[in-house]
Amino acid sequence: MATMVNNEVRVSSDLSAGEIEATQKRRGRVQTCLLKELGVHCEENNVPNIVVLGSGGGLRAMIALLGTLVELKNQNILDAVMYLCGVSGSTWCMSMLYTDSKWSEKLKSLEENLIKILTVDTWNIKKAIEYLEESSEDEHYSLTDVWASCVVYKILHQFDENELTDHTAALKTGINPYPIYAAVDKEELREEGASSPGTWFEFTPHEAGYTALGAFVSTEHFGSKFEKGKLMESKNKKKHICYMQGLWGSALGSKEEILKAIHEFIKQLLQRLQRSCETRICSPYGYDHESMSNTTEIFQTAFLLLELQLCAVSGRDPEEVFNKLLKILSEDEKKCASYQMCLKVHETWVTKTKEERIESCVNLGKEIEKEFGVCLGQEGTPEEMPRLLQGHLLNIHRILTKTTHCTLNWTWGTTNNFLYKCPNIQSSHLVKNKTISLIDAGLAINSAYPLVLRAQRQTDLILSFDFSSGDPFETIEKAAEYCQKNGIAFPKIEKQETEKESPSDCYIFRGDKSCPTVMHFPLFNKVNCSDKIKEYRSKFSTFKMSFPETDIKDLLAKAKLNVSNNSKRILQEIQLLLCSSHTNKF
Repeated sequence: MATMVNNEVRVSSDLSAGEIEATQKRRGRVQTCLLKELGVHCEENNVPNIVVLGSGGGLRAMIALLGTLVELKNQNILDAVMYLCGVSGSTWCMSMLYTDSKWSEKLKSLEENLIKILTVDTWNIKKAIEYLEESSEDEHYSLTDVWASCVVYKILHQFDENELTDHTAALKTGINPYPIYAAVDKEELREEGASSPGTWFEFTPHEAGYTALGAFVSTEHFGSKFEKGKLMESKNKKKHICYMQGLWGSALGSKEEILKAIHEFIKQLLQRLQRSCETRICSPYGYDHESMSNTTEIFQTAFLLLELQLCAVSGRDPEEVFNKLLKILSEDEKKCASYQMCLKVHETWVTKTKEERIESCVNLGKEIEKEFGVCLGQEGTPEEMPRLLQGHLLNIHRILTKTTHCTLNWTWGTTNNFLYKCPNIQSSHLVKNKTISLIDAGLAINSAYPLVLRAQRQTDLILSFDFSSGDPFETIEKAAEYCQKNGIAFPKIEKQETEKESPSDCYIFRGDKSCPTVMHFPLFNKVNCSDKIKEYRSKFSTFKMSFPETDIKDLLAKAKLNVSNNSKRILQEIQLLLCSSHTNKF
């Protein structure tokens, strides 16, 4: 059994002691289910490892996964599942379920409760700002903090301040499947791609780490400072579930859609700041008009930089933004270099590519930071602003400037690198860097096959519920490519070119004894949607932040049909596994 001192990095391909213990307890439940439903007796240590994969897909995926799990329970299949693994929106569903230690026995009431939660807007901007006031003090503040408090919290209508380690309570008796949450390393994905072993990162209630590299740290210490494999300094701020939901589900749409969401929040924050400034001016103990004018000028400039970046990404006409920005910069001779750079960016804008325009925004932001005397995103109060900003106003200033800095540099999921200077690690960039950046795994493969295909998990049957938008076979084809490049046994996936626009509700891919069977269930298909697949894909697009109650119930029903219509086929595949000695376990 794998063991690990909690304050040390564990470099090993073995499963964690906590996972081994939890899955061992789960085996008894699986054994009983198989005997009851299939009349098949197998030794507890030889039960098949069945995995449910929930793909990404924002709120659509969250709701659909819940409907899927409810129907798996109704069909008496859920108790045969060993692992539940999610990407993006599916992780939102999972992390909400595991707050209840007996969730798999309460799915009907949890479903009713979710409908109520999602149809009553309880998002509180004050609560969101309070969180950002605290998190912006952290040296590793990033857009993940903004996303968690201002998008995920707004979508889910819940701000979960528990930690992932609290979910171990749901694993003590074997009632529930073992949860695995997926993320990817941003830099590794950019440099090496989705098939690189160093790209994939997993979270469980017990450990977090790089799956293929076999490098893990106790989930309790994720975010703490490590060096040479030893804990140097415990994290000063806990990574609560709301933050983790922001990390796991940070790619709900295009960069343009993400920027628009952040832009809208910053706009609200700026309006709040201006009201605060006006209050200060009116107060007999407040600040003079000139001081406050300088303050709001800084924030307006930051906001215009974000608008310019949005123009670069979207292709929108930037003329109005440039005019406003140049007007502010021309009014102060101290900002001469910024003004000249802004003029040059303006003049050359039409000749640049999208990527060059984005880079121009970053460089202009750096020059403006320098000349304003406010290094956006850095620690400390600007020297030029003593006594000007106090308390809540100073906090909003810090949020605005740091968020602008992170947006221009597209900084996400930054945290301390527990593998810094750690021996016996293959990836050189991980050993050299003090920080890592983790993002939504859907940017690589929208279902977390690399995590459940970890050899030590001995996966026998994968029930892949694909809630993706667009091509319903993209995830499984990418998974096959990942396996081919990394020497992992996987069934042959035949291209389904003719069925992309009108898929069936279930596809079965079998291989030899060395690889698992995959049952693939596209969410919207010709069985549950008839000829209205395109309409449903549009109706439940990924970046929608809310659905009316009737649509939520409709989506739940569609997800349930994919299980109920194929429950016999699922049981047949389990029977086939047991009868054919599919793996060496049986």
